[in-house]
Amino acid sequence: MKKPLLSLAITSFLAINLQAQVSVDATAGTTTATYTTLKGAFDAINAGTHQGAITISLTANTTETSSAILNASTGTASYTSVLIKPATGVTASITSADTVATIKFNGADNVTIDGSNNGSSSRNLTINNTFVATAGTTPVVLWVSSTLTDGAENITIKNTNVAGSSGTGTIGGVIVSGTTLAAAEFPNNNFSAINNTFVRAQNGIFAIGNAANTDTGWIIRNNEIGSTVAANKMLYRGIAVQNAKNFEVSGNVIKGVALPATSTNTTQGILLGAAVTNGNIFNNRISDIKQPNTSGYGAVGLYVNSSVAASNLLIYNNVINDVAGTGYSLSGGLADNGNGIVLANGGGFKLYYNTVVMDTNQTNAGRPSALNILSTVTAAASIDVRNNIFVNKQTQAGDRYTIYSGGTNTVFSNINYNDYYSTGANLAYIGSARATLANLQTGFGGNANSINVLPVFASATTLDIATTGNAALDNKGTPVAEVTVDINGNTRSSTTPDLGGYEFTDITLAVQDIRGTKISYHPNPVIDYLQISNDNKIKNVEVYNASGQALSNVSINSEKGSVDMKQLPAGVYMLKVNSEKQSETIKVIKK
Repeated sequence: MKKPLLSLAITSFLAINLQAQVSVDATAGTTTATYTTLKGAFDAINAGTHQGAITISLTANTTETSSAILNASTGTASYTSVLIKPATGVTASITSADTVATIKFNGADNVTIDGSNNGSSSRNLTINNTFVATAGTTPVVLWVSSTLTDGAENITIKNTNVAGSSGTGTIGGVIVSGTTLAAAEFPNNNFSAINNTFVRAQNGIFAIGNAANTDTGWIIRNNEIGSTVAANKMLYRGIAVQNAKNFEVSGNVIKGVALPATSTNTTQGILLGAAVTNGNIFNNRISDIKQPNTSGYGAVGLYVNSSVAASNLLIYNNVINDVAGTGYSLSGGLADNGNGIVLANGGGFKLYYNTVVMDTNQTNAGRPSALNILSTVTAAASIDVRNNIFVNKQTQAGDRYTIYSGGTNTVFSNINYNDYYSTGANLAYIGSARATLANLQTGFGGNANSINVLPVFASATTLDIATTGNAALDNKGTPVAEVTVDINGNTRSSTTPDLGGYEFTDITLAVQDIRGTKISYHPNPVIDYLQISNDNKIKNVEVYNASGQALSNVSINSEKGSVDMKQLPAGVYMLKVNSEKQSETIKVIKK
């Protein structure tokens, strides 16, 4: 019996819509439509079908038959913005085995990929490229490309999982470049990558701008790159930024970059190279950076290879450990050894409040260091190094330095208030090996307030400072105007900040500090308000819990004042009282 025509129409309609994984809403042109692939939606936008402000919602997983390419809004294409996101409550993936890219923004402007399905920071979208590179192929998961006439500007990727096929099979999670995977012909300004994950690629994020007119406004923030799982690690580096100005690399966790044992490249957590100027690199946690080739070759946590003598790079609150090369004793340079931070070229570098710990042994004896300045850094007074913790805890044979300089001490504009500690026979190298802190001070100059102390870390992973056993380390920094908080957002002391990435309070020191001071305070135990007085004007009082976490910073600006503690739970608290002349720490019990 023949089916009614209406029934056939309904069946066909349902079949079509069941396969429509991509929904498009636009403010001009054809305002609504559905497609089975992202490429189908992009092709329609390129043809001018959808115009104005466009939202592309993914209602299910898509399998792309070839690259989904979005062109610039010129010619037939006419859009003001494009937003790509999973539909509300949907977890989706976009997968391609294309040899070029899963997604390519070809000179496109004002495009956002937001992987959250609820408007938060949840990651509900995964973009995959499953093609394994062969000779002549360089697959990318997401490619932000300039054209020969214009850049791709205002591109944002956030809250998204990005995955390649393997460390060797995919060249990059996100590449920002020109028409080839090299310097952009026109700047791709205002690129942002925020709160994404990256696994299985040679590079997590590799952004290379225009050499003559460097790209501006890049933000690479709060991404997780690599993995503790071997198959999911990056191959060469976590993040690379080249030919850029006015950029930020912050809050990223890079936790796994490892080359195969036959590779002759250097692994890097973060690379800053070529013409980089006016950049802020802060609050990054870098670990598990390895080069296992037994014939040599090196590994670097943070590698600065600028071509500009006055780069003006502010590098602070970074925590770096578990970096190891194979080891080579005949060269103190980059090759073959593991180094926490390497300054390889250029100048204008400010290194403040970084914690760098070399805590993984190399295979061979060599010259690893927490901070390595190569002889190619020659600009006078171009490096400022203050308030850092540089530790080498390795135990393999050979030299184990905290700081190694291949050049002269004239490159330092300021070097002081640092902690240098090594398990090796020599603490540092400049011109010759320096066995003691006094020898280091003679060779490097400055460092009158630097110390030689082994910190006690509360965690071997995060390298936060323990609240006991660190009396010799507490309050040993100097205020730096550019940095007012630590890696966790806790306020830095305005008079005696702590060294390294974390502000902390040593409880042992806190108990001893009150002896012989001019501070008086009552009641103790306290229920609501603690009254404090001092012969000198009290500037402010910092309140810490017993774990060393900063809770509040109370402005006083008088010889007498009060601290509101009524909202705090019962327990022991450390209050750092900062006066005009000194800082004292008191122990207070809250009932």
